Amino acid sequence: MMAGFACALVFVLLRLGRDGRWLPLYGGFCAIIAGTSGTGGLAGLCALLLPVFNLILWGLVRHFAVGQQGRLLASGRGLLPVVMTLLLQVVLAFFGAGLGLVPTFGIGLVLAGLCAAACGVALAQFCGLIMAVDGLMVMAAILPSWGLFVTAVALWAVMVFLALVLLPRLAWLRVEEG
Repeated sequence: MMAGFACALVFVLLRLGRDGRWLPLYGGFCAIIAGTSGTGGLAGLCALLLPVFNLILWGLVRHFAVGQQGRLLASGRGLLPVVMTLLLQVVLAFFGAGLGLVPTFGIGLVLAGLCAAACGVALAQFCGLIMAVDGLMVMAAILPSWGLFVTAVALWAVMVFLALVLLPRLAWLRVEEG
């Protein structure tokens, strides 16, 4: 379980500002975490849905991935999300100790996804939001909360809608500018 959290957090840090080619693998990491950290049927449901949702979204966004990787880290601005993610992890370690280690790491996954959404091109930001929703699904499995689960599924529906409507328009505007 802890190895899964560590792999997921390192994976988030390595993929900041890049396209979503790694989404299915990240969904697999989150599914392993949800399956091993949670208990009951909700954890199993989350472990099944995480890879499926990530594969669906990767199928929708892979057309926009050409030429969008590596641009963020070329500038000094690319380090800001990494520093913010590490800083938030330290703050969580100090102030979230009363929650327990597993929920604190789950919150860390959500925050790391939100930090990733604060930088880069539109596709990198979109993938950061997907990571935050993955973290929310992991939290639903950890805290057996149907409310968090329904919220995460609703956010997944919003992300699919945005992938179908917003990303093609952003790509079209980018081509038109160039």
